[in-house]
Amino acid sequence: MKKINHVKLISMLVILLAIPFALASCSNDDDAPKPDPITISFDDLNGEYTGKASVSQGTVNGETAVTFSAKKNLISYSEFPMKEIVYSVISDPVKANQALTAIGKIKYDLDYTAVLYQYKKEIELNLLPKELTVQVPIDGVSKKVVITFTASKKGLFTKQNTQNMNFELLASKITVEGTVVNPFNPIKYNFQMLKK
Repeated sequence: MKKINHVKLISMLVILLAIPFALASCSNDDDAPKPDPITISFDDLNGEYTGKASVSQGTVNGETAVTFSAKKNLISYSEFPMKEIVYSVISDPVKANQALTAIGKIKYDLDYTAVLYQYKKEIELNLLPKELTVQVPIDGVSKKVVITFTASKKGLFTKQNTQNMNFELLASKITVEGTVVNPFNPIKYNFQMLKK
C-alpha cells in the first residue's frame, strides 16, 4: 500500500516540476509581433463607391454598373439606374429608350443612420429612403412619375482587406400623375459596392 502511495507522490512531483517548463516555453510566443487590429469608425463610411447593382423584377434579372458617394448619413447617386422604372411606365421598348435618353442622369439622395459594431468590425445601416420624382416624356407629354422606395433589409459596411457597403432597395410603387401603375412588379436593387 505504501509503495503505491510513493508512486503516486513521485508522479505528482514530476508533473508539478514540469509545469513551469511548459509555461516558460509558451512565454516566447508573447514576444512575437502581432498584427495591428483593424479599427472601424463612422468616418470610414465617407467616400466614393463603385460596383454592380443586381436588379430584379419578377422573373427578369439584370446587372448595372453604379457609383455613388457617402457622406454624413447620406448616399448620393449622380445617376440612379432608371431603366426598369421607365420600362414599368412605358411598355413600348422604343419609346421607353427614347424617354430614358430624354430624362438623362437622375440624381437621388438616400438618407441613413448607422450603428457601429466595433467588435464585429462592421457598421449596420438603417436606410431611410424617400420618394423620387421624375418628369418622364410619355407619348410626347411630360408626366410626373413618383417612385416609392422601401428598404427591404438593413445595409452593412465592412472593413477588412477592402471596404464594402452592401444594401438593398425596393421600388415598391410607381405613380404617373397620381395614378398607381398597375400591374407592377416591384423592382429590387441589390447594391454590392466597393469603396475606391
